[in-house]
Amino acid sequence: MKKKASLCKILPFFCLFALTGGYAQNLPVMLGAVLETGSGLLENDNYGNGVVRITPFAGVWINGIGFARIGINTSNKKETDSNGSLDEVKRLDLSAQIGFSAIGPERPYIAASYVRNKAYSSSADFAWNEWGLGIGHRFLLSPFAAIVIEAEHRWITEHYNRLRNLDISGRRLQMNIGLMVHPF
Repeated sequence: MKKKASLCKILPFFCLFALTGGYAQNLPVMLGAVLETGSGLLENDNYGNGVVRITPFAGVWINGIGFARIGINTSNKKETDSNGSLDEVKRLDLSAQIGFSAIGPERPYIAASYVRNKAYSSSADFAWNEWGLGIGHRFLLSPFAAIVIEAEHRWITEHYNRLRNLDISGRRLQMNIGLMVHPF
């Protein structure tokens, strides 16, 4: 019983040491957001150009190797159908992205992404996946901030949109531009 109590006292110090040791080894945490715009199949099952979402993210950037980040986006909109009935649609998008810099630090990187999209409404719920592959670059503004620019090709898996009674699948070209900071 005393071993568990002493372990609980030591564990926070170990975690703090691990975080500071990670920073000393050039593993800074990053926080930021990207504005995602696309051309092709958009989230509302039409084709064209438009803002898809703004996604805040958190992750780790390993200089000279690459990064891993996760993001979350929520939205809420009201739709009126041809009969005049009002339906509120809530969205939850969870994304994960990894990048690999094959030619060194502060050079372009190759990125792969996965997004799980869910839409909730009183009339129907549905979900779909998006997979992406592309390139990007991080432009340093200071040792603590950078601009991120990415271009990727996204594949949208086939899913049934119960609100519109449509089977949807497709792909699009997507551009992301954002800001990231290293809070340490």
